[in-house]
Amino acid sequence: MTQPSPPDGRHSQPGSGQPAAASAEPGPPRAEPVPPRAEPVSASPRPVPPGAPVPPGAPVPAGARSPAASVAGGTSQLGRLGWASVPVWSLGFLAFAPFLRLAVARRGRKDWAIFAGYLLAVILEIVLVSVAGKSGSMSAAAGGLVIVLMGGGAVHSYLASGGDQARPAVSGPATAERLNREALATARSRMERRREAREIASKDPVLSRELRIGRPDLAREYDDGGLVDVNQVSGEFLQSGLGLSAGEAAAVVAARDTIGRFTSADEVTTYAQLPPDRLDDVRDWMTFS
Repeated sequence: MTQPSPPDGRHSQPGSGQPAAASAEPGPPRAEPVPPRAEPVSASPRPVPPGAPVPPGAPVPAGARSPAASVAGGTSQLGRLGWASVPVWSLGFLAFAPFLRLAVARRGRKDWAIFAGYLLAVILEIVLVSVAGKSGSMSAAAGGLVIVLMGGGAVHSYLASGGDQARPAVSGPATAERLNREALATARSRMERRREAREIASKDPVLSRELRIGRPDLAREYDDGGLVDVNQVSGEFLQSGLGLSAGEAAAVVAARDTIGRFTSADEVTTYAQLPPDRLDDVRDWMTFS
């Protein structure tokens, strides 16, 4: 019994779903399908652990502190205690130092005012200590000021260094702009990988089979940018790779079994009886071996 010819005049072998050939050498054994590999992601920065310094230009995750906030906020208890001890071991003469650090980090008027107040108190302490030997009242005033600067400065420094709220390393618009640039670079990179893989497939089919271009159903090392070989993959991967519905994928597989293989997206549309513009958005992901 003669098998009817397909519309384009090509004949397929009975029951095989493959084009007729004069002689066909046995191909390599077909690998068992494996779950599709995860799509490669952009080289996005690693999340920064809480309390760790954030590298310049890296996005700050929720709850992480920017460099300035980490300094001003005193995320380390040991660091806070160290700065709080400065007024004590310096006998109050360096009581202004912790507040100078906070003012530089926070750049707030209030912080600069506090630093200025401690600096004036230290200057007054130096003056009183220098003349303390000439008057008993001066000695008492100098001693009292030393105690105030040592105790009050230590407590104030500890509390102030822990009260700052975490601030993002960059503003919201700047973060969104950077993320947009990264997403754009990732998309362009995938497009370039698809172009390169398609060129390999057209010029060197053997190398293409070795690299398993367009075969997300097989384990592989080569990243082809998400290409899907419409003539080789199952309906499941036509759905996941090209976004076809279950009915559309089944229609494509049935048409492929009938004519043997497709050569273009237009043939897929015609023989699978899909809407004319159905595959327009996914043509760049399709390849035909």
